[in-house]
Amino acid sequence: RLSRRGRTIIFSIHQPRYSIFKLFDSLTLLASGKVLYHGPAKHALEYFSSIGYECEPFNNPADFFLDVINGDSTAVAASKEDHRPVDTGKVAEDNVDSSVVDVLHQKYLSSSLYQSTKEALGKVELGRGSKQRLSKQEHEITYANGFLTQLYWVSKRSLKNLIRNPQASIAQIAVTVILALVVGAIFFGVKLDRSGIQNRVGSLFFVTTNQCFSSVSAIELFIRDKKLFV
Repeated sequence: RLSRRGRTIIFSIHQPRYSIFKLFDSLTLLASGKVLYHGPAKHALEYFSSIGYECEPFNNPADFFLDVINGDSTAVAASKEDHRPVDTGKVAEDNVDSSVVDVLHQKYLSSSLYQSTKEALGKVELGRGSKQRLSKQEHEITYANGFLTQLYWVSKRSLKNLIRNPQASIAQIAVTVILALVVGAIFFGVKLDRSGIQNRVGSLFFVTTNQCFSSVSAIELFIRDKKLFV
């Protein structure tokens, strides 16, 4: 319902079952910073079968892909048996996972899926190149939104968190009221003379210092929420 309103939804599904996996439109498999597959999800099993990794019957495709990447699949084990070197040392055994990733990455680079993706990206780059070039200063901008936009949304989020979790706010209010009563009792009945002026200066200094230190926790909360925003 939210996505139909034009919002982008990003969420994580841990170990998706087959009924969820078959709803995926496109699939991208990554390992060690390398792309192992990018294309329609419904063609992923066919692609892996074409490069020699057959999915076992009744196996979840999502689990199968992870097993292949991690080197735990029976298809990977069969591939190891077919391509086992004559001199098998410990170094070869320790680098099994990285070798599987390298093989899958190289096979993807030589596939038609990669070529079609490369052509699509090339068209996008050409389209961007035809537009007016941005200035050097605009290239150095690290965030898509300015400081005021970040301040607005982070402040709004912090306000919602305070409203939804009133326990901390109530505690802060209680501490402030108690401190106000203590300061008021200490400086109650100050006279309008030289000593009274000094007492008022002392009370203002104490109240100002207390307010500054009490604001440190709010700054820490803002910084943490700003990281989440970015």
